[in-house]
Amino acid sequence: MKFETDKLIRFHQCDPAGIVFYPQYLVLCNETVEDWFAQAHGVDFYDLHAELHRGVPMRHLEADFLAPSVHGESLRFSLVVEKMGERSLTIRIEARHVEQLRFIARQTLVWADVSGPRAIPIEPEWRARFARFLENADGGA
Repeated sequence: MKFETDKLIRFHQCDPAGIVFYPQYLVLCNETVEDWFAQAHGVDFYDLHAELHRGVPMRHLEADFLAPSVHGESLRFSLVVEKMGERSLTIRIEARHVEQLRFIARQTLVWADVSGPRAIPIEPEWRARFARFLENADGGA
């Protein structure tokens, strides 16, 4: 299964030429992760941190900017889990406009106790939640 969410490209995300300023894609990726927790797992990011004392700080990031996106376009962001380790997971986020792939990011997120802060093993309940989005777990994403 993959998680999908649509994002409207707004004026403040663009440079003077009306093209998305590349760091804004990383903000949109973080929004996608927040949306994934809220919509797919039923846990708001604030509650994840403040109530459950868990977080997903980024350990590694790779990004490919494949084609420009412009003000007013709607991009569909998709998220899949590529790999799950004991204390981290690697996700892939893709952004498309219609069928054109515009952006890909691979992020390694650490499962952390934010009161530490320190990396901890992913609990079985969360492992099961994340596994629903594991690419090729059932033959596809």
